[in-house]
Amino acid sequence: MTAAGGPPTTLATVTQEIIGLIESESGSAAGNLTAESGLQDAGMDSAQVLSLVFRIEARYDIDLDAQDDDDLHTIGELAHLVLRRIRERS
Repeated sequence: MTAAGGPPTTLATVTQEIIGLIESESGSAAGNLTAESGLQDAGMDSAQVLSLVFRIEARYDIDLDAQDDDDLHTIGELAHLVLRRIRERS
């Protein structure tokens, strides 16, 4: 399984890429963020979160639904959702 023509996608890879996207979006230090970190821990405002969602969708060629955010509290949960959407697309 690959993401948009890239290398094989694993949960660990997706998690690290999301942390990198969060870091670039919010200026947070990735060393402080883990899969268990809450999405709010990065100090992102709503515009930054929306931008993050668009970047994730573009990076992985997936769609994230508005109702998905009800179950997303941590970076790890977001990574699981992204991986599930990648598998659904394949």
